[in-house]
Amino acid sequence: MTSLGVFARQVRDLWGERPGIDWLMAVALLLGHLIYCHVTHTEALFASITPDRRKDIYTTAASASALIGGFGTAAISQYATASGRRMLELRRRFGVSLRRNWGGILSSMLVVTAICLLALIFDTDKHPGYMGWLVESVLLLGAFRAARLIWLFGMLIDVADQDVTEPRRSPAVAIPQTRRPGTGNRPGLS
Repeated sequence: MTSLGVFARQVRDLWGERPGIDWLMAVALLLGHLIYCHVTHTEALFASITPDRRKDIYTTAASASALIGGFGTAAISQYATASGRRMLELRRRFGVSLRRNWGGILSSMLVVTAICLLALIFDTDKHPGYMGWLVESVLLLGAFRAARLIWLFGMLIDVADQDVTEPRRSPAVAIPQTRRPGTGNRPGLS
């Protein structure tokens, strides 16, 4: 494996083990956009959108994040009911980080939904102000968590498929015990 491949695998492993990185990436992108808007004197993402259209966006984002949370629940069910050899090993080795990933996905989708619903209530002015930045931040977080959900769901399906398609192992062969002459009816004694 090349050094670039090793580096990519290490980054993926780090990302997979620490779901909090999604928060950091969302904040970093939001700060980058904020600095860009400040330096170039351009408007924020939601500032040029009419209040009616913003409400449509907030409603759609709240609905989408709730659906993604539902998909997360379906993936957790898949994880919880799979019982193959590989899945058991996956749970044994990575159970804690998998629980953190699932919990992070579901809780962040609830946050996205809640912020979008709050924006529906409180964004009543012509310009969204800080509410627009808050919604932008949770949309970024939701996008990162949706990517994490797709990654986890794909990984679990791969493991479950491998367990299901693995040839069945035959049971262990029983070695019959022999009776030795002069030992009575008790096998295996000398």
